[in-house]
Amino acid sequence: MYYPYLRARQFELIALRELTQEGSINGFVTPILEPVKDSFNNIKLAFDVFKEHDQPAYLIVNPSVGQVNGDVLDVVRFLSEYDNTYEIIKPAFHYNNNAAYIKQTVEDYSLVNCMLICSGSTDAEDVDFLELIDLPQIEEVTVQDPNSNRSLDRLMKRRDNPYVRLDDNFEKEPRNSNFLGLTERKFSEEHIYYREDNFDGFSDYTVLPSEFIDGGSAPRAVVIHLTYLKANNQIWVKHFTSDTNDSIANVQGKFSEAAQKAVRFCRAENLNNSAIVELEDYYDREHYPGLGTVKKISIKNHILLVSQYLQNNP
Repeated sequence: MYYPYLRARQFELIALRELTQEGSINGFVTPILEPVKDSFNNIKLAFDVFKEHDQPAYLIVNPSVGQVNGDVLDVVRFLSEYDNTYEIIKPAFHYNNNAAYIKQTVEDYSLVNCMLICSGSTDAEDVDFLELIDLPQIEEVTVQDPNSNRSLDRLMKRRDNPYVRLDDNFEKEPRNSNFLGLTERKFSEEHIYYREDNFDGFSDYTVLPSEFIDGGSAPRAVVIHLTYLKANNQIWVKHFTSDTNDSIANVQGKFSEAAQKAVRFCRAENLNNSAIVELEDYYDREHYPGLGTVKKISIKNHILLVSQYLQNNP
């Protein structure tokens, strides 16, 4: 099972809504969503689609970043008011020496089917942590960069909790223009080996950096990040970057330059899914859809790539 970790912003949620409506990820993908806005309107729109199509997802109730972060109750109140069965939309918690908050929230809101998300520095002998993962309400445990904590990794592999690894696979650059001279990069092999390595699932931040950045300025360069499978089934990523990057002017033209490279590559390699079809349509019509849609296309392509691999390699 693949657990893409996404901040619950507009275009991330649109990507998931479209994938759910296409019926292309159910049974193979369970998103983990971290809300970063103090309004839940876009989340509710997505959840309505998830419920209609029985698409499960996790919602982090104590976000680590954004407008409503920390061990708060705003998110869990929204979730309990939206649907207190927690069967399709399930609660998730960041664990960071906050066992008392998690236990109390689980009790007060009758939470079930919960996920615990731990950093790679979580102590495998932490009594509070061990008590938490013994709770019947804690269904799954996700560990960030488990290779950095062998003690925790060994502990989780001896337990019955479904165990998910979270890796930060996207190599970001200080500026978009830096991607221009880069060749393709290996992105991940976890989809091939996660079960062999005794994980029940794997997670990444898709083709986005793990670092949260709120807002942004007009870019000097437009980049389209597309992942694809090589012949050995490894996932690699290519960065299709505009050429005229000396100012912030003419973003539409920058998109056209980047899209031309991406479309030529996809057609030469016979890459095809709904995200690539959408990109080709914008390019062929010479239409600039906006940077949010460009990001959405990259996210959709990556999730589709992983989902299709899992469907073809059960």
